[in-house]
Amino acid sequence: MNRQNTVLSATRLAALLLLFSRMVFPGVPTRKRVLAHPNIVLITIDTVRADHLGCYGYKEIQTPTLDALAHDGIVFEHAFSQVPLTWPSHTVILTGTYPFQNGVQDFTGHPLPPQFRSIAQAFKGAGYATGAVISSFVLDRSWGLARGFDLYDDAFSAETFKKKDISLVDRRAGESVDRAVRWLKHASNLPFFLWLHLYDPHSPYDPPEPYRSEYSTHLYDGEIAYADHELGRLISWLKESGNYNRSLIVFLSDHGESLGEHGESEHGFFIYNSTIRIPLIVKPPAGSRVSRGRVERPVETALVAPTLLGMAGMHDKIEGQFQGHSLLDSANDDQDDPAYSETFYPFSSFGWSPLHSLENGRYHYIDAPQAELYDLTADPEESKNIASTHPEIAAILKDELKKRLQRAPLTSPPQNGGNLSLDAAQKLRALGYVAYRSPVSSDTLAMGLPDPKDKLWEFNSILQAQDRFRAGQFSTGRELLERVAAREPEMYVIPFLLGEFFLREQDWSGAVAQLKRCLELNPGFDEAMTGLSHALHAQGNDRDAKMWLDKAVSSNPQNYRAWYELGTLQGRSDPRAELEAYQKAVSIQPNFAQGRRDLGILEVTQKAYGAASKDLEQALSLGLDDARLRNFLGIAYTESGRLGLAVTSLEEAIRQDPNLAEAHLNLGFAYQKLHRQNAAKTEYDAACRLQSRFCGAVPSSVN
Repeated sequence: MNRQNTVLSATRLAALLLLFSRMVFPGVPTRKRVLAHPNIVLITIDTVRADHLGCYGYKEIQTPTLDALAHDGIVFEHAFSQVPLTWPSHTVILTGTYPFQNGVQDFTGHPLPPQFRSIAQAFKGAGYATGAVISSFVLDRSWGLARGFDLYDDAFSAETFKKKDISLVDRRAGESVDRAVRWLKHASNLPFFLWLHLYDPHSPYDPPEPYRSEYSTHLYDGEIAYADHELGRLISWLKESGNYNRSLIVFLSDHGESLGEHGESEHGFFIYNSTIRIPLIVKPPAGSRVSRGRVERPVETALVAPTLLGMAGMHDKIEGQFQGHSLLDSANDDQDDPAYSETFYPFSSFGWSPLHSLENGRYHYIDAPQAELYDLTADPEESKNIASTHPEIAAILKDELKKRLQRAPLTSPPQNGGNLSLDAAQKLRALGYVAYRSPVSSDTLAMGLPDPKDKLWEFNSILQAQDRFRAGQFSTGRELLERVAAREPEMYVIPFLLGEFFLREQDWSGAVAQLKRCLELNPGFDEAMTGLSHALHAQGNDRDAKMWLDKAVSSNPQNYRAWYELGTLQGRSDPRAELEAYQKAVSIQPNFAQGRRDLGILEVTQKAYGAASKDLEQALSLGLDDARLRNFLGIAYTESGRLGLAVTSLEEAIRQDPNLAEAHLNLGFAYQKLHRQNAAKTEYDAACRLQSRFCGAVPSSVN
């Protein structure tokens, strides 16, 4: 998994792994309810602008579920995401820490460091059943958010990976709500903490019918309306089961969507209100003495975790990392703390300036090479920058922003992280930047970084090039990238994107050349190392391929795709190392179906039939089904005495591939053990007909 400088929009981040489908629900503890704490339901719907919901005054959409929740709770009119990217924003929500504190500032870094506690760990420690159902690959457990959850459902259909770019792998709200309700039925004997994440409003906008027709001119709204409808089924279950009144329900989004405003089509690049202002609703449990209503003052998503803990009447050591108090405390005081937001996406992916902002009840200040200040009362669209005409207001907010960055402790970068000089790293850290992911040199940093506002052409050209590649228009896409490279010769993402395309086209020489150039520009980029290894292996250069994989797992030990590739590479020469690498891959991501399958097959060859059965069954449950897998599962069943299952599995292998001689041979052996001699002879004859080398393997007792 890429933890070092993956690029592009949040829907297009090229994290290049595989996860797969149907989930297996772990057993829920059968302890009696011993705590008087309320149930907690945290709902995040990705990419929802506050001004596109009915309860926030939008007239072009029907959102009855969220409107009703707003009626029963507290609506925060001016809630702000601390970072307009999915994984970093959810890290803020679950840990109560700022991105510049926890180090998760975009999709280019290492996983959440272990010293940061999740709110799920606090609830689990207090006796809660804890479950998370997520709807997108970009929240895969290897990023570090699964800590504390009994269930972390991040398995996606194997078919989805064949049909979509890896960064677009998701599932619809209907399936995720089904899984959430199923888990809740198992967890009903305990107080529970459920996090349900829905992803539908993310680009590309493709709502199912009837929403596609009803919202044909504004499909983004159709996605929100569909998600609202499916969420209604969860709320209905809570009411029917008697859990609605006794539950604290918090709904919010991780970020908004630009929809073309300020030249940005989606989110992550800028931090205007179109992408950082989000809906936030808190429905208290019955008897909480909290009044329903609306809060006008700006609040941050970093306050969600303290709110969950406080409303549950709990204390936990996680409070030591919180950077604020409960939202419900802030709803009743007179403080007007401005809300903080940032994006490091332009910096870490492209080498341009990061952006920081503060927003109070009236003004929005964005700290950039060309500073921006907007009077939201007179200019809610943020169309007129008044920083030059109101320098005193800009100076006050800039000073307050500096104090905010200095107030919270910063996480320490990994030992194997940086590609900056110590001097440059110290300069960045003094500004509150997590320096170890910087793609720029000390000299570039000293000269000053470009303003993202001045780089819109380059940014949009890179996105357009990706679109061209997907459409098979390689020459057009390559031309766009070359034009960008002419302006930005040190931008590592250009050779990376070209290298990835060459990999898909199996142009191994082209891939090697481009990915080596990428690594010259960004030596710590573990995903480029993994891709380069793949190309070198295809060329027969296994020595160098292994060297790059070793570097990749050293740079990012959580890169389970690199571990898997390392196992595959070592298979012929070192079976023990192959086994250990596969085991490492699935220990990092248990829902990695391809790893489960190949580990199970290897375990069959090593006669570990019990372990093999479990891994191959898991691969099947995750949606990976092929004749070879079924054949080896049949062997494992046969050798462990489960002959009925063996026959079923081997018959399915032959149905999928009638010419798989090994399956006929193994089915014949299973039939023979069941004393079905005629059936055994038929399968042995088929194996002999398909592969002459099997003719001598037929036992004389069936001839």
